[in-house]
Amino acid sequence: MKFLHYSILLLLVAACASDYKARKAVAPDSVCTEKIKPVGIKTAWYTTHIDVIGKHISGLLLVKQMPDSSKRVVFTNEAGVTFLDFEFRADGSFQVKQVIKQLDRKAVIQLLQKDFELMLGIPFRKGVYESWQMNDERYFGVPQKKETAYFITGADCASLRRIELGSKRKKKVTVEMWGDNLTTPDSVKVKHYTFNMVIGLKKIER
Repeated sequence: MKFLHYSILLLLVAACASDYKARKAVAPDSVCTEKIKPVGIKTAWYTTHIDVIGKHISGLLLVKQMPDSSKRVVFTNEAGVTFLDFEFRADGSFQVKQVIKQLDRKAVIQLLQKDFELMLGIPFRKGVYESWQMNDERYFGVPQKKETAYFITGADCASLRRIELGSKRKKKVTVEMWGDNLTTPDSVKVKHYTFNMVIGLKKIER
């Protein structure tokens, strides 16, 4: 019984621990931010899967840079049925062009909007970056209401390691990209940490 109580106590302590406790504020580095800040995916096709709480959705995702500098994200199945069509405008506004009934929920749309905004680099277009050091990584953050969007580099600022969205204490989402050109990455992984959801993208060579 004592062991059970001790185990429960450890779980409660772990649940309350902050993912960002060890980081320390450092002076912003404008050279690093300009060199490394994510500019987002431009135009590319991806085979895509979304795994969320035991459900699996797969299809084709198009990210398209439009002539007016807006970006469109269109997710369809293999038969051409559109799951969603989102527009991210250059002025920062957002519009749902089309969405299937099963996804037409405010919370779902807001969740996907945030995920795609991270992939498109939208939080990093403007703003003053705050900067922290944690272990061998540098965090550059931009406040997003009750959350902060980060891009994370090594201590030497040689490359982008990942993009992250977090609350004051907890990591909520990470976005990792692989490939020589991160404006059209070969693959992308979006992982949620507050519940079980993963989005995976693999570029289609056309």
